[in-house]
Amino acid sequence: MKNRVRMIVVLVCVFVVLPVVGGLVYLSRISAEAAVRHYAEAIAQGRFEDALAVESADADKGSGIELGGVVDLRQGHLVAPNSVGSVRVYPELDVWGRQGASIDLSVNGRTITREIYLERVGVPRPHVGMWRVVSGAAQVETVRAYGYASDVRIGGVSLGRVGATGSDGVAIPAGVSADGVVPQPIHATTVYAYPGVYEVAVDKVSEHTDVLINSEVGASSIELAGYGSDTTISIMPDDETRAWFVGAFESLGRSCFGSEAAQGALCPTFDFSGTVSDEVEEKVWWQSDGLDGSETFWIKTDADVVSVDLAGALCFDEAGDARVVFRVGEESHHPWNW
Repeated sequence: MKNRVRMIVVLVCVFVVLPVVGGLVYLSRISAEAAVRHYAEAIAQGRFEDALAVESADADKGSGIELGGVVDLRQGHLVAPNSVGSVRVYPELDVWGRQGASIDLSVNGRTITREIYLERVGVPRPHVGMWRVVSGAAQVETVRAYGYASDVRIGGVSLGRVGATGSDGVAIPAGVSADGVVPQPIHATTVYAYPGVYEVAVDKVSEHTDVLINSEVGASSIELAGYGSDTTISIMPDDETRAWFVGAFESLGRSCFGSEAAQGALCPTFDFSGTVSDEVEEKVWWQSDGLDGSETFWIKTDADVVSVDLAGALCFDEAGDARVVFRVGEESHHPWNW
């Protein structure tokens, strides 16, 4: 009986304990270079979960994610895998005792270099052993969005709405004041992302808009690689809608002073009565993006002559049809003999 127990103990040691101990010894001997290459390959191939598993809890410290307001694209996905070039491990530790390294990633035909830092920890893990990345390859970037959209997603992660929505559901472009809505700033989103090319998806407010990525119509992806790369997404009216806006602006604005606004005009409420005179100035200014305009109208009333700067924004209603939402700018009153 004792011999049988002794034999069982020996077998357990041979087939269970020794392999486990051997595995831990092997993992503890994994080099920093091997750990860095595993991390770089995970990022290049879009296996972000594997890359995150190597990072310590403080690897994104300073990115702003912990404070909110920063979109974490490390939860997203790439359009296509990249490749890893060289991996270089520095010969000396830095002043904080960290192991530094640099990795070269080939992204969209360009070489992107990232510097990372690692530390040794107590519990070994597959592929990286005792090493953990404490300062990773992700960087903060700003993505700017113009125009109108109910949602913009990069790599499957939402950046939110572009522009604003009026009280009656009208979509108002960023940077324009309309329907009592103060001018919205250009939609600038801070993202935290690994280098790569990400898919862009847009929920448009109208079929009469085009999506431009870095000024390219029909593009469906965006490169996030730092170093001042262009990261702009524009959802703008198509050429036909822009032409309608320019051509119809004056007649739609004039209709706001009549008994009934024309189809396509959303007019403000005026605090005077009268009819539009034949003395109508030319358009006094236009925004360079063609989404906003202004024209001065002269209104004859029983008391005086009123000059009204009537501004109008190109918007879309809930059905996706183009509308001009007018608002009153500067207003001045003049005597009849002025």
